[in-house]
This record gives sequence, structure tokens and C-alpha cells, in this order.
Amino acid sequence: MYLAGRHATQIPFTVFNHAIYTQNIDSFYIMCGRYTLYSDKKAIENHFEVEISDGELIRPDYNAAPGTLRPVIMVKGTHERVAGKLKWGLVPPFVKNLSDWKPLINARSETVNEKPSFRKAFQRKRCIVPANGFYEWKDFGGDNKIPFYIRLLDRDLFGMAGIYETHKDADGSELHTFAILTTGANALMQPLHDRMPVILREDDYNVWLNPVQPRPEMLQSLLTPYPTERMSTFKVSTDVNNVRNNGPDLISPKLK
Repeated sequence: MYLAGRHATQIPFTVFNHAIYTQNIDSFYIMCGRYTLYSDKKAIENHFEVEISDGELIRPDYNAAPGTLRPVIMVKGTHERVAGKLKWGLVPPFVKNLSDWKPLINARSETVNEKPSFRKAFQRKRCIVPANGFYEWKDFGGDNKIPFYIRLLDRDLFGMAGIYETHKDADGSELHTFAILTTGANALMQPLHDRMPVILREDDYNVWLNPVQPRPEMLQSLLTPYPTERMSTFKVSTDVNNVRNNGPDLISPKLK
């Protein structure tokens, strides 16, 4: 994991069998399975109140997919925010054989404090996943799935609620991963999917990141659908289906 902050040090990130993430990745229609982050380093630093010393940490990505290294915001110690690069697809510490484990890209907010895979991370290892928007596919039956892009109307950059974990192999190598929390869909999202990512209010960032937050009920109160009237969606090209495609044209509205 690479951390970037005022006093952060760089910790080597161990990459392992990437195939378990990328197998059938072009058919990832899970909520939330793709998103964008194209804001520049300065905008991310200002919005999330974090200093990013590593310029390579932030690069425009219009097709962020599971299994890739993504920038997330965490807390170092008890208060200092840092930006780190983690692999999208959570692997809990108890996993014995990585090749047999399917990484978890999402966690349901309603049960995140109950499931063994997520419980400890929810209690102590919460993070924020910066994004500018995300994709969802509407199923019209058969293989006819049409991608839509969803963004906020009241701000261009936002943070999705996440949790992270560190898995250690027998040889001591570490794998740092994260998952994005989901909640029930609001009225805008319901025609596309019954779930949506948890989008945090800026005023709630500190509460969510606080590693010693003792009240699960307070955390749960943050995990609600973002207001429908503050979001918009439109159809985009099926080019986004292929994770190899990346560029601003992917979020251009498709009129037909």
C-alpha cells in the first residue's frame, strides 16, 4: 500500500494473482462495479483535506474497474488523513488460499457489521473512495444491457463509503484491498438497479473515518441513499463495457 500525507511513508504493495480479479471482468454488472475519477490532484486534496505527496497516485480514470489499484482516503493513527493506493476487491485476513477466494468489491451496508468478511473492517478500517461518477447497466433482457452514467448535481467530486483490509501471506507479504458499501436505490436509481453506492456528505467524512468511533448506530445512520433530486443519469456508449477503453468520451451522453 502506498500512503501519501504530510508525514506518510511508502509501504510496498504486494501484487498477487490478478486473474482472480479480471476473470470475466467485462461482465461486471454488480452494483457498484465501475466508476470514474478524473479530478486533478489539487481538487482531491482540497475536497478531502489531505496532502498527496505522490503525484503518480492520482491519474484520470474514466473506467475504474475491480482488481485495479485505486486511490482511497484513510486515517493514519487517530486523526491524520492520508491517501493510499489499494486494490479494489476486499480480501479478509482469514483467507487461507488467495487463488480460491473471489474478492468482494461491494459490501451491503445493512449487514456490514454482521458478516465475518466485513465486520472488523467496518469497526476499525473505514475509508473514503473518491469519485466523480459511476456506471450502472440497465437489463433489457437477454444480453441487452445498456450502460448509464450517474453523477451528482450539487458537486462534481464526492466520496463513497468504503472499508479496507490487509491480508498477510505466510511469507509475510501484504495485500491491501477495499470494498465499496452499497445501500438501497433511490428513485433515480431504481429503474437501473435495486442498489447504489453509499455517497457520504462532506460533513460526515470525519465521523466515517474516525477509527475509534464506538457507536455502530451512528455509522449506520450515514449509510443512506443520496437524495434523488441531487443526482442525474444518462445513457452512454457500450464502449465502457470493455475495461481497456478509457477516456472522457465514455461519459458523453448517447442520444440514441
